[in-house]
Amino acid sequence: MDADPRPPSRRIWFVPSLLLLAATAVLGAYLYPEMPDPVPVHWNGAGIPDRFAGKSVLAVFSPLLIGTGVVAFLWLLYRFLPAMATKGAQDPARAALEVRAGKDVLAKLAPALAILFCWLCTTGWLGLASPWTIWPPMLVLMGFTLWLVVRAIRAVSVPPAPPR
Repeated sequence: MDADPRPPSRRIWFVPSLLLLAATAVLGAYLYPEMPDPVPVHWNGAGIPDRFAGKSVLAVFSPLLIGTGVVAFLWLLYRFLPAMATKGAQDPARAALEVRAGKDVLAKLAPALAILFCWLCTTGWLGLASPWTIWPPMLVLMGFTLWLVVRAIRAVSVPPAPPR
């Protein structure tokens, strides 16, 4: 029995995340000829580039490749989490709640991380350097992650409904 009245999260969140990363790659390909050489690859806490690399496809697009790998890994966890969590579970109802909460976190974390990777790439490609390039997305991501964790804890702490 599922005591959580909310509808289950959909895995469809992973598709827009990948599409956003792909659209950002298209933007990067458009901006690539005008990018400086060397390109910034790391920023300090003030949003100022502090490490550079020679302009290459790998240096420019590796954050997007990493973002794609992260979203794919989150999808794999989403896909195989139920099989791992329910195997040998002593309380199937609680295991089902935990799986649902975990899948909800993964499904909503994927677009947040994709947005973060795309934001950081785009601001780097456009040469924007200020604290506003780093801190707002990080604070939003930290708040979003905290919200998801609180939501998952609440979902797991709800006792399962008694069988009828």
